[in-house]
Amino acid sequence: MKGLLRWCCVLLAGLGLTMAARAQAVPKSGFVLGRPDHPVMFAGNACYFILNPDGSEVRRWRGNNNNDGWVLPNGHLLGATSQAEEWDEAGNKVWEYVAKDTTGGAIFSCQRLPNGNTLIGENSTGRVLEVTSAGEQVNCLQLPLNKGNRHQTIRMVRRYPDGTTLVCRSGANIVELYNPAGECTWSQKVPGLAFAAVLDGERNVYVASLGQLQKWSPTHELLWEFKPKALGLPIVNMTGIHLLPNGNLVVGCYGYGPQHYGAFEVTPAKELRWAYCSGRKWDSHMAVQLLDPAITEPLR
Repeated sequence: MKGLLRWCCVLLAGLGLTMAARAQAVPKSGFVLGRPDHPVMFAGNACYFILNPDGSEVRRWRGNNNNDGWVLPNGHLLGATSQAEEWDEAGNKVWEYVAKDTTGGAIFSCQRLPNGNTLIGENSTGRVLEVTSAGEQVNCLQLPLNKGNRHQTIRMVRRYPDGTTLVCRSGANIVELYNPAGECTWSQKVPGLAFAAVLDGERNVYVASLGQLQKWSPTHELLWEFKPKALGLPIVNMTGIHLLPNGNLVVGCYGYGPQHYGAFEVTPAKELRWAYCSGRKWDSHMAVQLLDPAITEPLR
């Protein structure tokens, strides 16, 4: 019995050390646990920036209420900052789309399409629409407004080459797929605000809903789940996700402080390859993008 008690004490002490090590792993600022293989774009609090794997800054753009962002092939940055804006590498604004109705927060999502149009998720009106370079609105998909809280109607929206549109109806806690005719072909309830979602090559859907990441099959089977709190990891409010070709996810977090990771890369085995913290008292990385030149499908 004494031997058993001694063994239990050693085990508990080891668990305590493990948890302490995890807590101490949060950096004052910069990368920890490892380094990304390529530069990373972060949508920060009131700014966008790119960091090299060694932590050095490549470029920075001013922003506002940043929710979505992409580094485009020409080096420009496209961002959703309550409006949709595009800046060149010198920080000059070269294009914008401003919603007329801003009730509850206007534009939380944007995506440059192959035809040159920009896909807009207009939270204030519940519309998913394309906007041409000249500002003309085309191909509008109307979604239900979240009347109880207009701030939580739409978050991330993505359109795929076959015309499928993936929509996060945040306040309804629902992720949906729509075909080109505007018909809902798949709908999944998730256990939290639906912030971001992406499709993989097998039509599985990855979802970030604050407290968890999930992977759902086309037949609504939960294939994978990552809950950092249950694992004792200093991670809160997961929002932006970037799916890599190897199945890893680069994830950004909303409203985190210096005691938490603000972004990280996690493997299908739920291991962290690297993590990042800005060191600011309060920060958000609602969108992240690993700038791997081998990634030819930016939706991944």
